[in-house]
Amino acid sequence: MGTTVSSGSRRSAVPEINVTPLVDVVLVLLIIFMVVTPQMESGEPVDLPSILFPDEEGRGKLDPIELTLTADGRFLLRKEAIAEADLEERLRALHQAQPDRRVVLRADEKVAYGALRGLFGMCERIGFAGVSLLVAESPANTPEDFAPERT
Repeated sequence: MGTTVSSGSRRSAVPEINVTPLVDVVLVLLIIFMVVTPQMESGEPVDLPSILFPDEEGRGKLDPIELTLTADGRFLLRKEAIAEADLEERLRALHQAQPDRRVVLRADEKVAYGALRGLFGMCERIGFAGVSLLVAESPANTPEDFAPERT
C-alpha cells in the first residue's frame, strides 16, 4: 500500500513581517523630535520682562528680524552670535535687502534700559519700519490688580 503525496497539497510557509517593533521605534523617534525641536528653536535663554495686556495684532507681512541681548551683554542676530561692532553693519545690510521687515528685540529683564534704548535708536537710525520689544505675558497679575481703589 503505497500512498502518494501530490505536490499540490503541500503548503509552503508564508513569511510574515512583525511591524510592532517598527511602530514602537517610530513612535519613540517622534516623541524625541517633539521634545528636542522646541529647544533647538528657542535660541539663547533669556528671561523676558512680562506685561499684562499684550497686543492683539499678530505678525506682519514679513517675519521680523530677531535681535537678542542676553543678560551678560552678548548680541545674537537670528540666533547667531555677533560682535557689537558688526551689529549695525549687518542690520543695515538686512534693511537694504528687505526694507519692509521689522525688528523684534529680545532682551533679558536684567539688561539695563539704556542698552536696550541704544538698540532701539540704532534700528530707528537705520530706518526699520517697526521695532518691537518681545515680552512675556504675566500670568500672575490680573487687570483688577492695577485698578484704582475705590473708597
